[in-house]
Amino acid sequence: MEDLIAVLTGGSVQFLAALVFLYVLLKVFKRVRYTGRKRPPGPPSLPLIGHFHHLLFGMPHHSLARIAEKYGPIVWLELGAVNVVLVTSSDMAREVLKTQDHIFASRPSGILVEKVFKKAQGIIWSPFNDHFRLARKIISTELFSEKRIDSFKDLRRQMTFRTLGTAFEEGHAKRYINLADLMHNQFICLTTQMLFRMDGHAQNKDLLEISDDLMSAGWFVIEEFFPLLQPLDLSGQVRRLKNIGERYFELMDSIIDNRLNENSNSKSNTQEDFLDVLLATSKFSRVQVQLLILDIIMAGTDTSSDTIVWAINELLRHPNIMERLQSELDDAIGKERLVEEADLNNLEYLQAVVKETLRLHPVGALGMAHFSTEATKVAGYDIPANTRVMLNLYAIGRDPKVWENPLKFDPSRFLNSSIDVKGQHYEVLPFGSGRRKCPGMNMGLVSVLYNLAQLVHACSISLPEGLTHLDVDVEEKFGMGVARRNPLNLLIKRRLPLDVYRGAELQFSDV
Repeated sequence: MEDLIAVLTGGSVQFLAALVFLYVLLKVFKRVRYTGRKRPPGPPSLPLIGHFHHLLFGMPHHSLARIAEKYGPIVWLELGAVNVVLVTSSDMAREVLKTQDHIFASRPSGILVEKVFKKAQGIIWSPFNDHFRLARKIISTELFSEKRIDSFKDLRRQMTFRTLGTAFEEGHAKRYINLADLMHNQFICLTTQMLFRMDGHAQNKDLLEISDDLMSAGWFVIEEFFPLLQPLDLSGQVRRLKNIGERYFELMDSIIDNRLNENSNSKSNTQEDFLDVLLATSKFSRVQVQLLILDIIMAGTDTSSDTIVWAINELLRHPNIMERLQSELDDAIGKERLVEEADLNNLEYLQAVVKETLRLHPVGALGMAHFSTEATKVAGYDIPANTRVMLNLYAIGRDPKVWENPLKFDPSRFLNSSIDVKGQHYEVLPFGSGRRKCPGMNMGLVSVLYNLAQLVHACSISLPEGLTHLDVDVEEKFGMGVARRNPLNLLIKRRLPLDVYRGAELQFSDV
């Protein structure tokens, strides 16, 4: 409060009043332009802030879901100076992501994009343009093609075994381990190894901290919705995001300089990694290379690790489902070897557990904002050009018109269902769909399935003493993604005979 008072002294009040006046004029101008058009329904708005007050309390995806329950599957919102169309049904999602994908395939700009992503020179926040098409083509062929995914199989195995070894040593010492921290560390190491062969390096820790800071900063930056207030930076978020960006680019400059120096002085036959591919592409500037790397780190670490945490969380809440999954793994794999990636296609219930986790707990609950590049109509409503479209994947996955007992964690609903999670079925869209579908989807699914299978098959997982499955909560924290609010501290020990782990060359003390 003292900081806010200080900001509003020394002439800032007059400046703020001028900004508010300009903002009101802008809103009046927008309303005049929109007169006579049929916009989607929505709740009454307040002066100046529009519907922004709906996001001030509780989880934004929950608040927006409640609005949709009252006003329908397509809703018009005015979040400060930003017009948003909220989509909360599979039918409306199909219209936006398939039928009119060519209109909604772009991304909006904003403070996060300006301060960290350098005017969207990566791929996640890039407008739908030639740069996006080239970047997606290179990422799809050089990092996420079926051949490349298979080439990283041994690396995924190595990283997973390292994680199990850490968990077993902690468990043998009767120390509880934070599952989210364990998985986050694994996936940042896996991702940086794939990108630039950096394993166990101190820079991994720096990248993990930067990734965590970005995820926690999220999209809720008040100056994003009230841009005339940006010079005042009342929330401190503008300064914070700028600092995150500066830290990242300083770190990546060091990594790239070291790589260029190594490549100029070395005649080794070291396998080319993704950084080498990007640096060899003359069509990308250094900043674009750095941002493509950041996009992959952001998309490949927290999303996969948080999905695994949510899956284990639900399995602990439902011991009968955990037992059924363990039975499938024991029947298919036995107890004399560990799971291999080749086994995954034969594990139907495991796949169902992951699908149900993605339905009930999409880490990207509000997805990535889409942006209309021209005026159009959706469901008979007028959508102006330059309008943000937000898909509430959380609400779509819990739609009672589509899902029976939508709040119940029930993997069996997917056993006899044609619904998949790869963007062809709009009832559950963890990876998006259409032109902006996540290019790393297949890599992400393999990683989640493999790690979850190992945790359930190879590990005995216990809650802290005195707690039962009834004590496991589903409280959320909202940032750029939706993670579990409270640490999931677990005691993880070996479930299989010691020789099984030794035979797989899993490194840990004889515990």
